[in-house]
Amino acid sequence: MPIWVRLAVYFGGFARALSSRNYRIYWSGQIAYVQGLWIYRVAAGWMMFDLTASPAWLGAMGFAFAAPFLILSPIAGAICDRLGYRRTAMIALSGATLVMLVTAILSWAGAITPPVLFILMGAISIFTAFEGPARQSLVPVLIDRAHLTEGMSLNWATFNVAFFTGPLIAGFLLSWGGAQLAFTTAIFTLVVMLVTLLRIHADGEPRWSEIRIAGLWPDLMSGVRYTTRHPVIPWVIGFHMVMAVALRPYVDLMPGIAVKVFAADAQGLASLLAASGIGALAVSVAMILAAREQWLVRFLVWGQVASGFGLLTFIASDNFILGLVSLFFLGGFTCAAGIAAATLIQQNIDGAYRGRVVSISLAINLGTPAIGALGLGWLAEVIGFRPSLAIGAVLALMVMALGSKRLIRAHQDQPN
Repeated sequence: MPIWVRLAVYFGGFARALSSRNYRIYWSGQIAYVQGLWIYRVAAGWMMFDLTASPAWLGAMGFAFAAPFLILSPIAGAICDRLGYRRTAMIALSGATLVMLVTAILSWAGAITPPVLFILMGAISIFTAFEGPARQSLVPVLIDRAHLTEGMSLNWATFNVAFFTGPLIAGFLLSWGGAQLAFTTAIFTLVVMLVTLLRIHADGEPRWSEIRIAGLWPDLMSGVRYTTRHPVIPWVIGFHMVMAVALRPYVDLMPGIAVKVFAADAQGLASLLAASGIGALAVSVAMILAAREQWLVRFLVWGQVASGFGLLTFIASDNFILGLVSLFFLGGFTCAAGIAAATLIQQNIDGAYRGRVVSISLAINLGTPAIGALGLGWLAEVIGFRPSLAIGAVLALMVMALGSKRLIRAHQDQPN
C-alpha cells in the first residue's frame, strides 16, 4: 500500500492532496515563496510609513500592489492558456526577481524615496499579475480532481501559514537589519520557487513551435463571455469582491494602524498580522480535514458576514490584546470565505477556459483591494483609521445581506 494511502487514514485531506508527486514538489516551493511575498509587503509598508507617516501613502502602496492584477490578470490568463502555465509562471517570476534585486540594491544604498518605492511595488506586481494566474492554474493539472478541494485548501493553508510566519520573520528582519535585509531575504524565496517550477512536469504544456499569439484578443473576450454568462461563477466572484474592496484593506493599512492606534513597533505590527494568520491557518487546517463540497456556499456567505463583524470588533478598541483576538477570528473568517470562493470557481470551470477564468477571478480578488486600500487610505488621512474601516465593514455587511440569497439560489439551480 502506498505511503500516501496509509497516511490518509491519519491525516485525511493532507495526504490526499500530497499524493501527487508533482503537487508535492510544487507545494514545497510555494512554502518558501509565499513567505517572501509577505516579507516584502510588510517591509515595503513599514518603510513607506517610516518615510511618510501618511495613511494615504499606505493606501497608495496597496493600490500599486493590487491595481496591476485588476488590469493585467485577464490578459495573463489568455496568454498562459496558450503559452503554458508553468512556462508563464517561470518567465514572470524571473522578472519579479530582477525587480526585487533592484529594490534591495537601492534600499542598501539609501536611495529609496516614496515615489521610487511606489514604482518598484507596482513593477513587482505587474510580474506577479502574470505569475499568479499561471501558478494557480497549475494546481488542477498537478492533482486529481477528486482531491481538488483538499489541494485548494492546502494552498490556502500554505498562504495563511505565511500570513502568520511571514510577518513574524519580517518583524525580526526589520528589527535586526531593516527593510534592506528583508528585501534581500525575499529574493531568495523567489529563486526557490523558480527552481521548484523547473522540477515540475506539467502535462499538456505546448512546445515553443506550437505557440501562437495571434488571435489573443478573441481568446480573452471568449473567457470574459464564458465567465459572465456562467450561472454560478459571476455570483461567487462578485460576492467575494465585496470583501476584497471593503474589508481586506486592513492588511495594507496595518503599518499605520499598528503605530497610530496601538502605539506598536515593528514587532507589534508583526504580531498583529500574525494573529490574523494564525486564525486563517486554523480554519485552513479544519477545512482540509473536514470540509465537504456541499458546505462551500455556506462558508462563503457566513465567512464574509462574520468577517464584517470581526473587523468592527477589531477597530472598536485600542487594547492590543483585544486587537490580537479580534484579528485571529477575522483572519479565520476571511480565510473560510476565500477557500470556498476559490474552490467553487475551480469546480465549475470548463478546463478549456481555466487560465482565463482563474485570471479574471484573481484580478477581482487581488486587484479590487486596490480600490479599497486607496479609498480607505485617503479617508483615514481625514477621519482616522478606525472610522474609515468601520465604514467599510458596514457597507460590506449591507451589500452582502442583499446578495446572499441570490448566490445561494444560483448555486442550487446549477445542474450537477
